[in-house]
Amino acid sequence: MILNQLTLRTFCLYRGEHVLNLAPTKRRGRPAPIILFGGMNGGGKTTLLDAIQLVLYGKRARCSKRGDKPYEQFLRESVNRATDPSEGAAITLSFQYHAEGEEHLYEIHRSWSGSETVRERVQVSRDGEPDAWLSENWNQLVDEMIPIGIAQLCFFDAEKIRFLAEDETSTQALGDAIKSLLGLDLAERLVADCLVLEGRLAKRAKKTPELEELERLDAELAAKQAEIGRSVQEQGSLENPRLAAQRSVQEAEELFARSGGKHWERREEQQRKRGELESKAREAEERLLDLAATELPMSLVSDLLQDISQHADRERQAADAEIIVRLLSARDEQLLRLLKRDRVKDETLKGVRDFLESDRSRHADQSGFEHWLELSDGGRKQLTHLLERGIAERLAEATGLLDRYESCQKELENTERSLAAAPKDDSIREIVGQLKAATGESAVLDQQAKRLEKQLDGLRFERDELTKQIKKLRRKVVDEEIGAEEQTRVKDLLIRTNDTMKEFLKRATAAKIDRLSHHVTESFRFLLRKKTLVQRVMIDPDSFAVTLIDHAGQLVAKDQLSEGEKQIFAISILWGLSQAAARPLPAIIDTPMARLDSEHRQHLVERYFPNASHQVIVLSTDTEIERDYFHALLPHIARAYHLRYDEQTRETQPEEGYFWEPEFAAEVPA
Repeated sequence: MILNQLTLRTFCLYRGEHVLNLAPTKRRGRPAPIILFGGMNGGGKTTLLDAIQLVLYGKRARCSKRGDKPYEQFLRESVNRATDPSEGAAITLSFQYHAEGEEHLYEIHRSWSGSETVRERVQVSRDGEPDAWLSENWNQLVDEMIPIGIAQLCFFDAEKIRFLAEDETSTQALGDAIKSLLGLDLAERLVADCLVLEGRLAKRAKKTPELEELERLDAELAAKQAEIGRSVQEQGSLENPRLAAQRSVQEAEELFARSGGKHWERREEQQRKRGELESKAREAEERLLDLAATELPMSLVSDLLQDISQHADRERQAADAEIIVRLLSARDEQLLRLLKRDRVKDETLKGVRDFLESDRSRHADQSGFEHWLELSDGGRKQLTHLLERGIAERLAEATGLLDRYESCQKELENTERSLAAAPKDDSIREIVGQLKAATGESAVLDQQAKRLEKQLDGLRFERDELTKQIKKLRRKVVDEEIGAEEQTRVKDLLIRTNDTMKEFLKRATAAKIDRLSHHVTESFRFLLRKKTLVQRVMIDPDSFAVTLIDHAGQLVAKDQLSEGEKQIFAISILWGLSQAAARPLPAIIDTPMARLDSEHRQHLVERYFPNASHQVIVLSTDTEIERDYFHALLPHIARAYHLRYDEQTRETQPEEGYFWEPEFAAEVPA
C-alpha cells in the first residue's frame, strides 16, 4: 500500500484547500521513502495523522482531539473556525493497494457540513471511476485492507506507543496485531467456526428443535381453535388485548431493527428494483426488435436509397421530355403543311424544317434515359419521406432505446452487488417470523375491534396456515430422521478438521512468532545504545507476552528500562512486525524522538527512518529533526513540508521545504 495524496479542505487549522503529495520517490537513483513534515508544537502535525485515520475509518477513528466527544460534535468542531458550518470540511486520500495479483488506485472523499445536524458523505472511486457500491460498503472493505487495530500500530504517535512496553496493557493489543499482520487470524476464525458448527450439530442431535417446534405449533393451533370459539361469544371491548398486541409488535420491531432488519428490508427493495430494471431492459429490447421491422434497417443502405431517388428524378424528367417531343412533332407537321399551302419559298421552308428538327433533337436527347425503376408518385413521396425524415427519426429512437438499455444494465450491475452484500435470510429468518407473527396478531385484533366477523375470518385463515406449517414440519422431521446418519458423519469430519486446524495454527503460530521474535530482537539491538542490555526478545506464541533476556540468560524487567529505552523497545516491536508482515503498509510517525537521548536519536535517524517501511511519513519539530539529522536523512527524503503556523489568524499553511531549507524539492521519480 502506498499513500499518494492527502487533500484537506477547511479541516481544523487548515483553512482553504491544501494538497499534500505523500508518494515516495528516488533520489540519485536510490529509494527515498521519507516524507518529512516539520512544524512547531500545536502547528498541525498530529492533525495530519488524525486526518488520515478519520478519512479511512470515520467514527471508528481514534483521533487525538476527540476524547469522549460524540462523533457529530467532533466533526462539527473539526471545521476550521473561520469557515461557515454550512460549507463544512472535507478530507480526500488517494492510495495504491495491491491485492489478488492486481493493483488499483483508490480515492476516498469524506466530507461533512451543518451547524445543528451534521451530514456526512463518503464517496469512493477506484481507478478513477466513482463506485457507489464501494462508497456504501467502505466501512467493511477498509477493515479488509487495513484493519483498524493494525492501523494504530502503523500510524502512531511515538509518545503514545510506549504502552507496548507495559506488561499489563500490551499483550492483548500486540496479540491482535500479530494475528492480523501474520495472517493467523484467518486460521483462528476457521477453528472458531468449526466449534460453532459442531455445537449446532450437537444441539440438533440432543434437542431436536423441529420436534419442539411441532409441539409448539400444535399447542398454538389448539389455542387458535379456542380463540375462535371465544371470539364467537365475545361482543364486548377488545381494547386491552389490542394494546398488548401493539406492544408486542413494537418489541418485535425493535428486535428486528437491532438484528439488522434494515438491511433485510433493503434487500427486498433491491430485489424489487432488480425486477423493475429487468422489465425496463426487456421493454427496450422488445422495442428495438419492433424497430427492426420498420424503416430502421433501411439506414444501412441510405446511400443506395439516395441513388434510387436521383434515378427516379431523371426518369421523371425523361418522361416529360418524351411528351414534349410528341407534342412538338405534331405541331411541326401542322406548321409545315400550313407553310406549303401558303406557297412559302423552298429555301425558307427548308430553314424552318431544319430549325424545328434541331429543337426536337434537343428535347429528344433528354428523353433517351433508360427507364427501369418507374416509380409511381406515391412511391417517390415515400422515398423522399424516408430520406428526409423517416430514417433519421428511427435512428434517433433506436439510439435513445440503446442508451436506456445500457443504463438499465449498469443499474442492474450495482443492484446485484448490493444484493450480494446484504444479510442472508438464514441470519434473520427467525426474527422476521416473530415480527410477522406479532404484526399479524395485532392486525387481527384491530380488525376484531371493528368487525367481529371479519376478525373471525382472519383467525380461521391463521388456523389453516398453522395446519399447513404443521404438515410441512412433520414431513421435515421424518426427512431429518432419515438424514441423522449423514449428520453424524459430518460431525466426525468436523471434529477431525478442527483438530487438524488447531495443530496447524499451533505450528504456524510458533514458526511465525519465532521469526517475529528474531526481527524484534535484531531491531531492538540495532537501535539500542546499550548493546549488552538485551540479548534476545522472546514472544510467547500462546499469550503473546514479550520477555527480555540478557546475555546471562536472565529476565530483564521492562520497568527497569528508561523512558527512552521503552520508546525504542516499542518502536522495535513495530519495526519487527512490519518486517514479518505479509502485507506491506506505510509508517506514519508523530513526535518521533521525544524522551530520547542523542545517541538513540542518532540511531533512529541513521538506522530506523530510512528502513522502517517502503513509505515513511515523519511528523517532527525543529528540535527533533534538527539540522544535522536533516542532512543525515536527506538522501532518503522524497519531499519535505514546513507547517507554518500564523499566531494572528490561528491557521496553518503547508509549504514545500523545511524550517531552514525553503528551497528543498524532491527529485523527479525514476
